[in-house]
Amino acid sequence: MGKYRRILALVASNTDGAAVAQRAVQLSRFYGATLALATVVDSAPGIKSNQAPFLAADEMRQTRVRDVRCKLEQMMTEIGCDSGCEIIIGCGSEQEVVAELTSSWRPDLVLVGSRARHGMEQNNDRTAYDVLTVQHSHPGFPGRMINALAAAL
Repeated sequence: MGKYRRILALVASNTDGAAVAQRAVQLSRFYGATLALATVVDSAPGIKSNQAPFLAADEMRQTRVRDVRCKLEQMMTEIGCDSGCEIIIGCGSEQEVVAELTSSWRPDLVLVGSRARHGMEQNNDRTAYDVLTVQHSHPGFPGRMINALAAAL
């Protein structure tokens, strides 16, 4: 690990999200780095109904972005980081948003959760930054078996 100046934490709305955010805050304080928390809101919510929607698609997306922003702000307050953190919410497919975000924000370090979908699985342009996977809880028996088999190979 080198001296990091820009840390990007890709958080999800599961238990890993809070762990990723907390670790990102710790690292940003240690290195004196700029911190951004980012998440992806799917632009197609997948709600199907034979009734007319109450909100137009754009209004629904704006409502979801506002709700997610409030949740991220609350998460940051709970872990003791009230200010000094940029919150970025991207709309669209995870892979496209993450690829665009990492190229435009130019982080030195990207933190992701171990169980969250974060769109980096097929991102081949990862040479410009380091990736740290944060594991919130211990894996269950199947996860430990897979990790043991992977280590043995």
